[in-house]
Amino acid sequence: MTSTSLAETYREGRRAGDGLAFCLMLVNVANSIAMSLVPIVQNQLQDEFSLSGAQIGLLTSVFMLAFGIGSIPAGVAVTRWGGRTLAAGVVSFTVGAVVFAVSSSYAGFLVGRMLQGLGGATIIPVTNQLFTEYVNPERQARALGIFGSGHGVGVILALLIMPSVQASGGYRGVFLLTAGIAALLGLAAILQRPVRARAGVGARGVSFATTLRNVGAVAVNRRLLLLAVINIGVMAVVVGILAWTPAFLQDQRGTGASVAAYLTAAVGVAQIIGNIAGAAAMARWGKPFVLFAGMAVMMVFTALAPVVPGAGLAIAFVIVAGFMTMALFPAILGSVPDIVPKVEQVGSASAFLNLTNLLGTLLAPWVFGILLDVYGAAPGRSGYLAGYLWLAVFPFVGTLAGAFYVRGRKRKEAA
Repeated sequence: MTSTSLAETYREGRRAGDGLAFCLMLVNVANSIAMSLVPIVQNQLQDEFSLSGAQIGLLTSVFMLAFGIGSIPAGVAVTRWGGRTLAAGVVSFTVGAVVFAVSSSYAGFLVGRMLQGLGGATIIPVTNQLFTEYVNPERQARALGIFGSGHGVGVILALLIMPSVQASGGYRGVFLLTAGIAALLGLAAILQRPVRARAGVGARGVSFATTLRNVGAVAVNRRLLLLAVINIGVMAVVVGILAWTPAFLQDQRGTGASVAAYLTAAVGVAQIIGNIAGAAAMARWGKPFVLFAGMAVMMVFTALAPVVPGAGLAIAFVIVAGFMTMALFPAILGSVPDIVPKVEQVGSASAFLNLTNLLGTLLAPWVFGILLDVYGAAPGRSGYLAGYLWLAVFPFVGTLAGAFYVRGRKRKEAA
C-alpha cells in the first residue's frame, strides 16, 4: 500500500485514527514520566553522590534543553523520513534511561538525561505531521485530545509507581523501569503503519535543500511566531507552578511536605481533563478563541494564586492554571497545519514551537528563584507574590499574542 492510499484509509476510518492517536499518546506518557523523575530520586542522589541543589536542577534543565534543541533536527528528519523518525527517538530515550541507571557519576547522569531529552524531542514533530497527513481534519481535535492526555497520565503514573520503586530499587530501579516502559510503549507506536511508512505524503520527493528552506520559512512565519509566544506562556506557567507551589504552600500556608505529592497528582488529573475539554472547546468555538480566552484565564488564576486566603484556595487556583495549560495544548498543535502553507512544513513548525519552549521552561523558574532570594520566602515577605506575578507575565504577553492571532484570522477570512 502506497503512502497516499494508506493516508486515505486512515482519513476514512475513525477507529484507525483513534488507534494511531492512542499509540502516540503512550509515547507521550513515557516522556512525561521521564520529566517527573528527578524529584523522586533527588534525595538519594544528594546523599550518595553529594550533589548540590544546582546540580540536581541541572538534571532537569539538561533534559529540557535537549528536548528543545533536538526538536529542530527531529523536525527536519520527519520531513525527510516521516514517522520512522520516532523509532530513533524511542531508541535514544531508552538508551538514555539505561545510561542513567548504570551510571555512578554526575557526568553519566547528565549524558543519560540528555539522551532522554533528544529522544523525547521527536514526539511532537512526528505526531503533528502524522495527524496532518493521516487523520481527517474533522477528527484532528479528537486525536489531539487523546494524544495530549498522555502528559497528565504520565505525571500521575510517576507519582503512583516510582516512589515505591525508588524505595526498593533506588534510582537504578526507577530508570531501568522507565527504560522498559519507554521501549514497550514506543514499540506499540512504531508498529502503527503510518509510523512505519517510508515517507509521509507531503515528504515525498522533498530534497534536503528544500527541507532546510522550509525550516527557515516557518521561523519567520508571523502567525507561527504569535503561536510560539502563546506556547511559551503555557510552558512557563506549567513548569513554574509545579516547581515552586509546593515550597510556597509550606513557607506561607503552613502545609506539610506531603501536600506536594497531592498537588502534583491533582494538577496531573486537571491536565488530563483540561486536554479533553480543550479539544472539545476548539471543535465548538474554534482554535483562535480557545487560544485567547485560555491565556487570559491562565493569567488571572496564576496572578491571584499567592494572594487568595488559605492553602485550599491557593491550591484550587493552581489547579485551574494547570487545567488551562493543557486545555490550550490541542489548539496550539492543531493551529500549526492552519498556519503553514505546505504539509511538509508541519513537522518543522512543530519543532520550532518545541525549541521556543526553552524561553519559558528555563527562564520562568530561574527568575522566580531570584525573586525569592531578593524579596524573601518567609511569611510576610513578598518573594512568592513577585514570583507568581512574574509567571503571570508570560500568559499576559500570550493573551496579547492571542488577540493579534484572532485579529489576523478574521482579516484572513475577510480577505
